[in-house]
Amino acid sequence: MLRPQQWIAASCLLLFSLAAQASEPEWIEVRSEHFTVITDAGEKNGRHVTDLFEQMRTAFGVLFVRTKINQPVPLQIIAFRNTREIRQYSPLFKGKPVELAGYFQTGEDKNFIIVDMSQEANWETVFHEYAHLLLGGNFPETAPWFDEGFAEYLSTMKVNNGTVEIGNVIPGTELLDQAGKFRLLDLFQVQHHSETYNQSGERRDMFYVESWLVVHYLFDTLRLSQAAKYFILTNQQKMPIPEAVQAAFGMSLPEMEKTIWTNWRAGKLYKKRFKEKIPTTFPATVRPLDSLEAKAQLADLDVHSMDYTARAIQQFEDVLRQKPNQAAAQRGLGYAYLRSRDFQKALPHFQTAAEIGSTDPRVYFYTAVLMQETGHGAMSSPEFVQNLRKAIELDAQYADAYHLLGLALIEKHEDAAAEQTLRHAVELSPRNEFYRLNLAVALMNQEKTEESTALLQGLVNSSNPMVAGQAHNFLSNQAMASRKPENTNAMTAVDSPAQPAGADSADSAPPVTVQDTDNRPMAYVKGKIVSVDCSAEPAAIVTIVSSSGNTYHLRTANRNKLVLINADKFSCDWKNVNVAANYRDSGNLHGDLVTLEVRSSDKHAQPCCRE
Repeated sequence: MLRPQQWIAASCLLLFSLAAQASEPEWIEVRSEHFTVITDAGEKNGRHVTDLFEQMRTAFGVLFVRTKINQPVPLQIIAFRNTREIRQYSPLFKGKPVELAGYFQTGEDKNFIIVDMSQEANWETVFHEYAHLLLGGNFPETAPWFDEGFAEYLSTMKVNNGTVEIGNVIPGTELLDQAGKFRLLDLFQVQHHSETYNQSGERRDMFYVESWLVVHYLFDTLRLSQAAKYFILTNQQKMPIPEAVQAAFGMSLPEMEKTIWTNWRAGKLYKKRFKEKIPTTFPATVRPLDSLEAKAQLADLDVHSMDYTARAIQQFEDVLRQKPNQAAAQRGLGYAYLRSRDFQKALPHFQTAAEIGSTDPRVYFYTAVLMQETGHGAMSSPEFVQNLRKAIELDAQYADAYHLLGLALIEKHEDAAAEQTLRHAVELSPRNEFYRLNLAVALMNQEKTEESTALLQGLVNSSNPMVAGQAHNFLSNQAMASRKPENTNAMTAVDSPAQPAGADSADSAPPVTVQDTDNRPMAYVKGKIVSVDCSAEPAAIVTIVSSSGNTYHLRTANRNKLVLINADKFSCDWKNVNVAANYRDSGNLHGDLVTLEVRSSDKHAQPCCRE
């Protein structure tokens, strides 16, 4: 029997415990036909988020007259109930969380959209990034001005009294009124590596606003098909911009510029309203998440961020100590090891997740990838193919799985089946050049020379040096084979840098062919320059941190003669610059640079939109 003092103390402890439990957020999963949202902000908010994204997806289909909309990379939406919670997961800047109402975090195997449900003004930035996903999964490469202009255009979506409306004026258009002149050629010349696109300030703000204005004009005047022709002329045929504008739009560049500018000054911008075509609510199912499942889901967000990878591993391990058969945690811990390229540790976690019946297609895709990486199974083995088919069964839009299956079929000399599989991968992700490159291989192996040549000619001008180099080599080999009919050797597929996705697999991707006498293997890495040492003239050592966290020290004997892509000259002041490098591997993360490509920061995880 408790004494009075003990009873009081026990009562206080019980009340404290109950209060602590009451304060713990209750997480639920809301799943509509095309989206999954996890949230601790309640069912009403969760359904509201799925409705908004379903509306935007439907509006995209209406705008482009598409009934089938691809989403080749899974999307997870996480809706936090307040700012305090979202700050625990926000990207860090100088060690502190960035203040964000919502942000987008990209990954090669999964994308995340994060929103703060306690703030009203969060949808424009989130919708902007989702628009990029829609474009990337459904249309070939365009240009930065079109991608950003369309993202701004679609970000203005509003739902009022059952009517969905798109095309409202975006913030910042006062810059147009302040501008003395609208320079369309300057806008069209901006590339992903351009200073205008990458450096914060008024020039970048003006770029976004002008891009929005041009895309608004294209929608208002029903010129999207002409825009598509323009991008074929500029991207594939490398036609100069003025000539391409004349050929595609039937007017000169100055005429187009004057028309857009005049329309803006006259207020001729039109909103699009969809009264009956787009529902305001969509069917969805709701289920509660237990604390361990919620913890694993949030750790999955962490493991895709360079800022919180260590915390993710700790969270996954904690979940598995309490519940070893928690499939999401097994998959997540396997992915963490995969990103650090510890394949031997990663494989058992994916295998365990599969054994306990995981319905996550990534489990089976990465099991196949790791079988290949660890030598546990050849690409042509039944188990390898079975895992990929299981991944596709669980996600019919899993582009990477189709691609890897296509490579396995090429390995088995089943080129007709490989062709069909790779065509599907290209349909799901038309901007992935490696998919098209390997489709060309499958066609070459079947002597479908005309189509394979057309594909390769469209890739030889790629800004990716590996793609351009391999396309050039394949065209050369194809030409040689045509002169020597007795040469019937099948072509070999090219592993994409996205395999295995998320594992910084580009580190081992195939290089550009370079004719020299150096016998060291060629390797490839993409990441961020953290420093450049130019103390030994004219040599330089470039230090790059890859997306998996490895630090590479790559040397060039003469920085003035290094082959640069997307940069006019080498800079000893480069820092926090996203790059891709081909290099001769000397071991221990050291090597000698062959080419260095400066890349857009937009391709890496970061707070969305403009700073």
